[in-house]
Amino acid sequence: MKFQRRRGVSVIIATLLLIAIAVAAGIIVYVFVNSLAGGLTQGGGQQTTERLQLQSSNFFLSPQTCACAQQILQMFLLNSGSSSTTISAVYFDGALMTLGTPVTGGGAIVNNNYYPVLSGTLVNDFTTAACTATNGAAANICFTSATTKTTYAAGDVGQLVITFTSAVTAGTSHTVKVVSSTGATNVFAVTAGRTG
Repeated sequence: MKFQRRRGVSVIIATLLLIAIAVAAGIIVYVFVNSLAGGLTQGGGQQTTERLQLQSSNFFLSPQTCACAQQILQMFLLNSGSSSTTISAVYFDGALMTLGTPVTGGGAIVNNNYYPVLSGTLVNDFTTAACTATNGAAANICFTSATTKTTYAAGDVGQLVITFTSAVTAGTSHTVKVVSSTGATNVFAVTAGRTG
């Protein structure tokens, strides 16, 4: 019986081929992962620069000394992000609130509205045409300034006042979601009847 001698690839060449295949596979994986990570970080970059932070909240069951029909929630918000943000929608426990115009006298604020006002604006009762801290007629709440503040520059502080139709039970927890014009969302937890 005659044996034929077959020559294969030498051990050195086989080792070099395996190393080359491993390096090529590593380069392909690196390029794929790098492009995927780059796409994920660039897609939502604008949202991460907008950030509203809750500095304090006052969830009074009625404003000042007035036995008003509306209840109010006062929130003081700071834009701690690096770019300006504009409030486009506010949700209270998942219900969309309506943007209202601040009233300085001669009218009443509306239920289920949100009023974005300057941080130094006071929420008072009004008697006749004056916005004062004295007891007024039922449901007549006013602001010491009629300036609406929906845009927050970086470092700005503003006030968000929310009114309600139905009674809110003291001690219950609620969620407020503030959405910007670019879609960035900020969610805050507040407790009825408490300040924080």
